Amino acid sequence: MKLNLNSKNIVLCCACGLLSVCAFPKFNLFFLIWIAFVSITSIIVRVHAITAFLCGFLSGFIFNAFGLYWLVPMLHFNTDSYIQTIIAACSLWLYLALYWGLWSFGLQKYISFQKGKYSNWVIVIFGSCLWVFLEYARTYFLTGFPWMLIGYSQFEFTGIIQISEFTGVYGISFIIIFCNLCFYFWLSKKEKLFLYVGILIILLVTIFGVFRIYKFKLFGEKEYNVSIVQPNIDQYKKWDNEYRQEILSNLRKQALEVNKSTPELVLWPESVLPGLVPEDWQVYNHAKELAVNSNSFNIIGSLYTQDYDNYFNVVLGFDSLGECKFIHKKNHLVPFGESIPFRKFIARFFGVLNQMGDIERGHDANVFNSGELFIGPTICSENFFPDIARKIVLNGAKVLTNHTNDAWFFDTAAPYQHFMMNVFRAVENRKFMLVSANTGISGIIEASGTVLYKTGVSKEELLNGTFFQNEFKTFYTKFGDVFVSTCIVVLLALVIFSCCKRRDNS
Repeated sequence: MKLNLNSKNIVLCCACGLLSVCAFPKFNLFFLIWIAFVSITSIIVRVHAITAFLCGFLSGFIFNAFGLYWLVPMLHFNTDSYIQTIIAACSLWLYLALYWGLWSFGLQKYISFQKGKYSNWVIVIFGSCLWVFLEYARTYFLTGFPWMLIGYSQFEFTGIIQISEFTGVYGISFIIIFCNLCFYFWLSKKEKLFLYVGILIILLVTIFGVFRIYKFKLFGEKEYNVSIVQPNIDQYKKWDNEYRQEILSNLRKQALEVNKSTPELVLWPESVLPGLVPEDWQVYNHAKELAVNSNSFNIIGSLYTQDYDNYFNVVLGFDSLGECKFIHKKNHLVPFGESIPFRKFIARFFGVLNQMGDIERGHDANVFNSGELFIGPTICSENFFPDIARKIVLNGAKVLTNHTNDAWFFDTAAPYQHFMMNVFRAVENRKFMLVSANTGISGIIEASGTVLYKTGVSKEELLNGTFFQNEFKTFYTKFGDVFVSTCIVVLLALVIFSCCKRRDNS
């Protein structure tokens, strides 16, 4: 089998990866993703399966290496070793590129298997369903890393993302691949029907989205005031005892500033307190003081332990009297950040891992009830996973919050890429999403997915705004990833049908 990796094919692979990454922050050229896969498809249809895999793998590696470039400064900050940084970053880029390679391999196999006996529309549907299946697998396999799913690139194309309340982000990814394959067959087969169908789908979904944006604009029962604190604490200061009093003093000053706005709700970032509560009584009492000084219901991020046994990443709900009423323990832990998989083996090569302790995983989907507000908190990477937010909404949340510390990322594209996922959690559940990030981006996103307010990065800011809460339950909230299940069923049906048809013809 000859590997057809000539210079033309390599250029086309690079074009696919680069056009795709330019659709994401900080470029935000979201329209490029709608044509990015035309180039790689033109290779897949005319090469062997192994070559198709390698071409897809190359495109995926370029996409992830350029899109997740921020891993290099982040990992170097933690390891102080360029060798370990490059090994770790490349390992993740290579792993994520596998999914692109598998899609190219699977699509080529299906095309060659049917040998032109069926309509090209079947190929379009197969390729779109296969992509959704692989994205879903990437979301949950090996704890999951659903960063930069291609549907997320459309977070500023508010009209198109409204179908997320039925399909989740995977529905956007499906349409993107569907239209790319349509545009390829229009260009290669000169069949204008593919062009018309691709454009028509984009127009119909966008028109539907415009009506849904109007319906869910400022959607809710009553307007409330919120203050979102972005303290901008440098990462190197957070766990250095020399800066402990400085941090506590600044937090107290910010709480007094919040009091001037008389909000009903105050949000603080993930692990904003420089200590372990409730064991560290100075820090714990300071958290109570913050709530009293702001004279509001406060949600404050901290590390939590009892008897210095198990450690949790939590957010705590304090009423205006300084009483801690609620706690949410983070459900999804960041691999190699909060938990170390395969520690004994990997720590041999990355000695810094020996200095890190494992944080325990929480399992709750608690709703914080202030008496009038019903708040569903998520912590940092929990907003990667749609199922966590929908479970909280099913438990009675009428507004969602995300508390994060993105100081690890510095002023790279990563805080922007993280923030955009909150837009989809808002649309999927039709709830306001309020985001408090240590160094940014903090913001207020309404139920339509429109970003009403957001802060800059690496700035100390106090964001005052308003939000609504509501009891509405979307199709996605009620039933979850039915769309993904449907794509998997269609995928299996197409494979079985092709196998049966081929057997009958043999």
